[in-house]
Amino acid sequence: MNRLKNILLGTDFSTGSAAARQQAVRLARWNGAGLQAVHVVDVLAVRQYAEQLERPLMLVEKEIIEQTGRRLREWLAQSGSVVEGAAIIGMPLDGLLNAARENEASLLVLGVRGETSAHADAGNLALKCLRKAQTKVMLVHEQHVGPFKQVVACVDFSDTARVAVQQARHVAEQDGSQIHFIHVYSQPWQTLQQATPQDGGNVAGKYRTVLENRLREFVGDTTGLKATFQVIEADRSAPGIADYARRHAADLLVLGSKGLSNLKYLLLGSTVERLLREVPCSVLVVRPPGGDGAKL
Repeated sequence: MNRLKNILLGTDFSTGSAAARQQAVRLARWNGAGLQAVHVVDVLAVRQYAEQLERPLMLVEKEIIEQTGRRLREWLAQSGSVVEGAAIIGMPLDGLLNAARENEASLLVLGVRGETSAHADAGNLALKCLRKAQTKVMLVHEQHVGPFKQVVACVDFSDTARVAVQQARHVAEQDGSQIHFIHVYSQPWQTLQQATPQDGGNVAGKYRTVLENRLREFVGDTTGLKATFQVIEADRSAPGIADYARRHAADLLVLGSKGLSNLKYLLLGSTVERLLREVPCSVLVVRPPGGDGAKL
């Protein structure tokens, strides 16, 4: 796979955005990638402001772009790197997605929580970008401005999980991280609402051993990595992942936007939302193969 070529940083000048800025700079340096930043000024707020001032909309827009552009340049200079930036007026989600397409971004980097987010929740805009963006998305927790020490890769044996494994490995190689490959499962006879087999304990043990072996085979050679493998039984994926991430003080979770659960594919948007609310952690969400496969 090729390395990242272009990274887009979305910012609202919040503490979360400052952490995202630092991670975006680090990723750009790893890859020799281009890094652009964008701040989208909400067009509805601009119109209301112009109406209140009873001033021409075009004049107000020009002034806001100039003022926000200066603020953005000063804010980006704090990273210690030369980063190109642009202030635009539009609907925030559309503006970010359009900028990602126009810049042919391999990765969109945002803070988990924006300046208007509740303290304990992920920002609505960040979650919408997870669902809508056609590229990889990294949501950075405000505390994570340096190397990721504990990386957790979520594996469900799908094609997208292979991409997640590759991305997690690359981050761990760059940061010298401890990397945890985990698979969360529920016993199939429970999922199918079947009675537990008479020798349920023996069957459950064999089933777990099969999954453990399959996980190691799926991940492949981990020579040179500080890797651990863990198979976790839980009724649902999100609580199982969240509990593991909390117990091991995870810095970064890596998972796919679409996963394989039993016999059908399920979008993991709701799973990611729950994880972001339950675990003080950054998240990297990757897309299925066939799109931009550039590694971090």
